[in-house]
Amino acid sequence: MHRSLCKLLVACALLGSSQAAAAPTTTYRQEVVVAGSPFQGVHGLVVDGKGHLLASNLLGQSVHSVDLKSGAVSTLVGPPLGGADDVTLGPDGSVYWTGFFSGRLMRRTPQGKTRVIADDLPGLNSLAFRGDGRLYVTQLGRADALWEVDPRGSKKPKQILAGPGFLNGFEFGPDDRLYGPLLLKRQVVRLDVDSGKIDVVADGFAMPTAVNFDARREHLYVVDAATGELVRVRVATGAKEVVAKLPTGLDNLALGPDDKVYVSNMVDNDIRVVDPADGSVRSLVAARLTVPAGLAVAPDDADEQLYVADVYALRRVGGRDGKIHQTTRVLSTPMVFPMQVSLGAKHVVLSSAYLGSLQVLDRSTGQILRTIPNTNGIQGALELADGTLVVAEASTGRLVRVDTSEPAKTTVLTEGLKGPVGLVADTEAAEPGVYVTEVRSGRVTRVRLSDGARRTVAKGLRAPEGIARLPDGGLVVAEVGRKRLVRIDPASGGSTVIASGLPIGLPESEGLPPGYVPTGVAVGRSGTIYVSSDIESALYRFVPVP
Repeated sequence: MHRSLCKLLVACALLGSSQAAAAPTTTYRQEVVVAGSPFQGVHGLVVDGKGHLLASNLLGQSVHSVDLKSGAVSTLVGPPLGGADDVTLGPDGSVYWTGFFSGRLMRRTPQGKTRVIADDLPGLNSLAFRGDGRLYVTQLGRADALWEVDPRGSKKPKQILAGPGFLNGFEFGPDDRLYGPLLLKRQVVRLDVDSGKIDVVADGFAMPTAVNFDARREHLYVVDAATGELVRVRVATGAKEVVAKLPTGLDNLALGPDDKVYVSNMVDNDIRVVDPADGSVRSLVAARLTVPAGLAVAPDDADEQLYVADVYALRRVGGRDGKIHQTTRVLSTPMVFPMQVSLGAKHVVLSSAYLGSLQVLDRSTGQILRTIPNTNGIQGALELADGTLVVAEASTGRLVRVDTSEPAKTTVLTEGLKGPVGLVADTEAAEPGVYVTEVRSGRVTRVRLSDGARRTVAKGLRAPEGIARLPDGGLVVAEVGRKRLVRIDPASGGSTVIASGLPIGLPESEGLPPGYVPTGVAVGRSGTIYVSSDIESALYRFVPVP
């Protein structure tokens, strides 16, 4: 699945105008920093009864099949149709999955035909069949409701319940009641889908995300994302017992016919197997990164330690040795799904289009100092010397400045950009500014900080996203639409290919802003270029060859 560990890439093909000055020719050696994974975050699970586990991959827009013995992963439905938060099997063997961002419920028949059977349900999350073949789905986050859906898509969905409290991964019991967690109430409940009556089965959880019955249907197994606990609940009494303690970030679970419990972890991008008889845990599918997106490295860091916005975590990774030195996890901390990251002198700045917020962290302690809501599809964000932030709003096409007051005040620096994604500072120039990539127009634009005046630096690119500055002042850009890395002369606009055929550029997803999961680019003090791969959940480096 992964590219060769080591190959020579020569940057020599000018793509700019004939008048553009050629950039210095540099040879780079491509290397793997962190090897990849088959998933970009793993969520819903179901055992198919044929020796496989079906696993949903929301950001990777795929549904996978995992061999229960070997852990080998294959793709059942690929992007863009497979964007799944949860997955289940119908009575006829059809596979059903929910699109959280697209708001679509999908079905793939045993004959391989895939179609939409319900749509316009934003935040579509969990699903399950009742014993009589009726299908139920929930909305969570972007809405809060329970629906009954025709499994063949012939009838319109019928709302059963509004505002239950974020009903998540659920299953029907032997009494035809629906059992599942209410995230907002930290409870596991039993729900009569005919009357709407809700009874509490057990409470006192931190963040219960899914439940499943054991083979005898006497106990519910519950995963708690905030504590990492797998809890067994006796349905008759509500008595709870912790079966195993796992890393935080648990998302879903499925039980095999032998009552082995398969647990997905969205933060660690893995699947583990718990034997409830003794609490032992083994790995089925392992990963080191989840959805690596934005990257940053301090210009004075001789070790070139990377800050990786890994969507479900902020990680610090050794650029030279690939070791993961620190992980700050979502769900168990106040961190909000980082998709872009930049470094100031004292702070780390994170931005997240996932839940629409900016966060400023103390660089030495990791403490979150500020959380600033912004639902305009934010992408790159930079901290200036005075503490104000420059933020790219991909959905509005604006660059805005956010001041240091509480609550923060926002002013527009410039507008009319076409999907601004990546930002890099040019604040040491006589007229300080920032460079911004425009994923829709294919431009790199310089914006002057004093008045927002714009100058086109380069055009004709295809979906440029991540951007960074080389030690010689040149710009390096991830041109995702052509799956390559290019060097751009900021004075002439001349472009040179550094590397091509890169595993970058998942298809954009409905419900997310332009740039989707951005491809990150960072440059270390040595001139080494670091690039994130959303397709492979990997990190690469391009080392200058003397």
